[in-house]
Amino acid sequence: MEPLFPGLSYKKGIMKYDKAYYYKLYFNQVLPQITEVTNQSEFGYHGLSHTNQVAMFGIDLAYSINQEVLPVLLAAGLHDCARTNDEWCIDHGPQAASVGWNLLNKHYPNMSKETMRQILFAVENHTIGHIAPDGVSACLWDGDRIRLSWENTFRPEFFNTSRGRKIASMSPERQRRYIDAQNAFLVRNQIKTRDQIDFERAQNALYYYSGTDFSHKFR
Repeated sequence: MEPLFPGLSYKKGIMKYDKAYYYKLYFNQVLPQITEVTNQSEFGYHGLSHTNQVAMFGIDLAYSINQEVLPVLLAAGLHDCARTNDEWCIDHGPQAASVGWNLLNKHYPNMSKETMRQILFAVENHTIGHIAPDGVSACLWDGDRIRLSWENTFRPEFFNTSRGRKIASMSPERQRRYIDAQNAFLVRNQIKTRDQIDFERAQNALYYYSGTDFSHKFR
C-alpha cells in the first residue's frame, strides 16, 4: 500500500502518524477544499464550525479503531456540504455525496476506488445509517452524533465504536474538559490561537441563538 502523503509510515496496513499532523492536514488542506464547494456558513449549528468539530472527533475515533485517518477527515468535511438550512433534511446526504465524488476525483485522483466508495457511502448515509459497514462510516456517524447525545439523550444503539459511546455518554463537566483539551491541543501545536478559538465560540453562540444563516457565505 502506497501512502497518500510522503513521510507516513504503515503498521499492519494502517496509516500511522502523530495526531497533530492530521489536525494540520484537515485545517490546512481538507477544509480549504471543502470551503470551495460547500453551501454552509462558517459558523452555526450546521455550519463549518460543526464540520470542524466532527473532523476533530473523527481523528480521535479513527485512532481508537486503527482506521486510516484521511478518509475520515474527507467524509467529515463533506458530510454537511449540501445543506441549505438547519432543518431536518434527509436529502443532503446523497447530495453531498455527489459533490464529494467531484471533489475526490479532482484532488485525490490516486485514491483507491474502494476508499472513495467508503467515503461517499459514509457521507450519503450519515443521516440514516445505523450499522456501519466499515471504519469510515463508523467514525463519521459517531462523530456527527456525539453533539446530539450531549444535547439530548445518549442512545448507545446509534454508535458503532466504543470510543464514540464513551465520548457521547460524558457528563457535562467531562464534555467541557474534553473540548477544552481539544482546544489546548490546537493552541499547543500552533494550529489555532486562543483568540481564534474564543472568537469562534462567541460566533457560534450568536448563530445558535438566532439560527444558522445560510443566505450568505463567508468567502
